[in-house]
Amino acid sequence: MGSVEDRTPAGVKLPTIKLDTTLAELYRQACPENAGIRLGWVSCGITSGVNLTPDFPRNTKFVYEDQVLIKAPSHDLNSGNTSLRRSLAKKYLSHISQRDAFISGNTPVILFNLGRTPKEAEHDRRDAEATISVLDPSQRPELIFCPGPSNIPMEEHGLDKLQYKVILDGLEKYPLTHDLETHWFLNSKAALARSGLPTPASDLIETQGYPPPAETCCPLCAVLATDTSRLPSIPARCTGPRGAWLAAQTSRILAAVRARPVPFVLKTQQAFGGAGTWLVTTQAQKTQLLADLAGTTPKSGEGKGKEDGGLLAKLLPLVTKENAHLSPTTLLLTDLIPQSKPASSTGGESEDGDGGGDYGLTFIVASSERAHFLAAAEQMLTSDGSSAWIGSTIHYDRQEKLRARFAGLMGKVAEWVARHGYAGPVGVDVLTSGESSSSSEEGSTGDSGDGDGGGGCFIVDLNVRTCGSVSLPLLRGHFTTRGLWCASSFSIGVQGGRREFIEKWRGEFEEGRMLILSWYEDPREGGSIADVVVGGEDEGRLKELMGRVRESTEEVTF
Repeated sequence: MGSVEDRTPAGVKLPTIKLDTTLAELYRQACPENAGIRLGWVSCGITSGVNLTPDFPRNTKFVYEDQVLIKAPSHDLNSGNTSLRRSLAKKYLSHISQRDAFISGNTPVILFNLGRTPKEAEHDRRDAEATISVLDPSQRPELIFCPGPSNIPMEEHGLDKLQYKVILDGLEKYPLTHDLETHWFLNSKAALARSGLPTPASDLIETQGYPPPAETCCPLCAVLATDTSRLPSIPARCTGPRGAWLAAQTSRILAAVRARPVPFVLKTQQAFGGAGTWLVTTQAQKTQLLADLAGTTPKSGEGKGKEDGGLLAKLLPLVTKENAHLSPTTLLLTDLIPQSKPASSTGGESEDGDGGGDYGLTFIVASSERAHFLAAAEQMLTSDGSSAWIGSTIHYDRQEKLRARFAGLMGKVAEWVARHGYAGPVGVDVLTSGESSSSSEEGSTGDSGDGDGGGGCFIVDLNVRTCGSVSLPLLRGHFTTRGLWCASSFSIGVQGGRREFIEKWRGEFEEGRMLILSWYEDPREGGSIADVVVGGEDEGRLKELMGRVRESTEEVTF
């Protein structure tokens, strides 16, 4: 085990962090049939847009519409774009993995190297070991590093099965705690819409069939088929069946969106971190969305798109014969649920927890179909309208009341998830209107949360995996014993390294009101990305500290 000493300023005494419990302990209680095996946790992220490293390829079967796939121009999504690949690898292979490893407990945790050289591998290890070295020794995970999903050393480390956060194509060959395709289904937006759980009413736009192989199409497609470094595409100048298929599917989707009156929400099938969601409240926003989907400008109409194409030109070619049964390119048009107050980048639920708001429920689903409540945290989203998740805030003294408020809702989710063979962490994004009776749009199926069938509570996203806010309830004792009744976790970009950051906030670290969940210091480009948790005596003092931290750092989204 490494030490944080070489990454901490001389004389700084960091307190030992003792979690109330760990993910490993919770999982053993929830799934006793797996309690006696040696289980490895895989907690990284994934993208379908570009290979993260030479040993960590993009997903091609289990397609995720993450932020980079949606927002980056098609010409940027190629293996030669080393800057983009490294930026994503830092987030998905180190940042997210460390954040979950911190709360995993005394259990094997799989992490993936960002580089291939011994020096790069050593840097990855020392950064991760420095992060977890502040934990009580009994709660430190066993870190297992490997190059990529196809190289997980199961036999070398005596691993019986793997529990995973998101689906990686390369996991198909390993023994797992639950089936990949079932897990894909449980996390899909279409499954949630059809689940019978309290959700906004949705209309599904499903892709019909899939395009024929590029090598069997026109000469232009045949040439593109030989370039495996780029995202699969169907060029606008295609004269074969692939172009005809793309045009037909694009026309169907645009017609459905055009016919939908505002307000509404458009969602892609699989995403995380707030990606793949568009809130459309005005006609101007709808016009812009149609242009973005088609790859045109609002003034040019919906004629032939640009050569680079719009979102549909990137998304639709990802459906193949091998994954068409998963419906990875399905889109959803859903009701926009009105709230009594808008979501904020700084949080702000009502003082008694009864008002409307955007909550992130985290709980453990047992194989017995029961739910073990962890927390109801308030989501923090970017203020630029992109709905990207940037962190969460918790009020510890409100948790018992919120647990009771959402008990029925969690029970319904637990029953549905467990019936499909899943046990483990679950996150539910819930919008509430603050009313106990139905206040939804016609056709939406809201719930009060306590199982009485009333309205005003809607599941807008179901994440059958660990979520970014799950650390907050496990740190309750650490903060409340210090008189800190509010806490927030969020991601930051820092110009310097860990030592400089700790020195800058030395008092907060030594008092235990600030701690690091994840830290990656880039030895090539300089700077760091991190996930920190801060605590305050009350909401006002928490926001004051958060504001000071944010003023000196950069926002990180996923």
